[in-house]
Amino acid sequence: MLVKEFSGKSEKDAISKALEELNLTEEQVRIEVVEKGKRNLFGIGEETPTVIRVYYEEISENLGEFKSIVSDILKYMGITAEVTAKEESGSRIYINVSTEDSGVLIGKKGSTLEALQFLVSLIASKHFGEDEERHVILDIDGYRERREETLKHIARQAAQQAKKTRRAVVLEPMSPYERRIIHLELQNDKDVETKSDGEPPYRRVKVFSKNGGYNNRRYNNNNNRNRNSYKPYYRNK
Repeated sequence: MLVKEFSGKSEKDAISKALEELNLTEEQVRIEVVEKGKRNLFGIGEETPTVIRVYYEEISENLGEFKSIVSDILKYMGITAEVTAKEESGSRIYINVSTEDSGVLIGKKGSTLEALQFLVSLIASKHFGEDEERHVILDIDGYRERREETLKHIARQAAQQAKKTRRAVVLEPMSPYERRIIHLELQNDKDVETKSDGEPPYRRVKVFSKNGGYNNRRYNNNNNRNRNSYKPYYRNK
């Protein structure tokens, strides 16, 4: 835990200076007022500044760099936004963008967000090197978290459908990030298995019942002969 003192004409002014200098948000710090500002008798003369003490965790150099990169991209796009970053684990950096233009940045079915994610991931791979296992996840106003819950629900529904009908259930085309969520959600279900199939950007997840037998094999044979003839069971709403 790091500690630093700041002063300003008011508590608000001191906090503003601290957050700007530290490149942090108010949620990332703990603030203690050391001395309240005072004016001389009758409010005449110079005022005594307010002094605050700020407690904060040291943010790695990588977080600061990627916050700046994302902020610059948004600036070039003409988007006003607040960018925050946190290290969720030793190999994952989560960057969230808060803006009134979230709809523009997310795009239809998250298409614009995925394009921005691809750009940031390219920068990350050049920065860290391909040999280092590190992921930078870009989010817009918590969209990914909401989408992740939706995908988990879709995965569970697909598993139930596959077990009930003993036929393969094919989901809509998804990004690698979204397909991974489906695979992870069902990896502990002993009655189903999942497989990614197709070419980007139409790569999708299939959910099979392990007891599907003939129906699954027949589906696979038909699907190999005519990949585009099958209508996905689930679609985005």
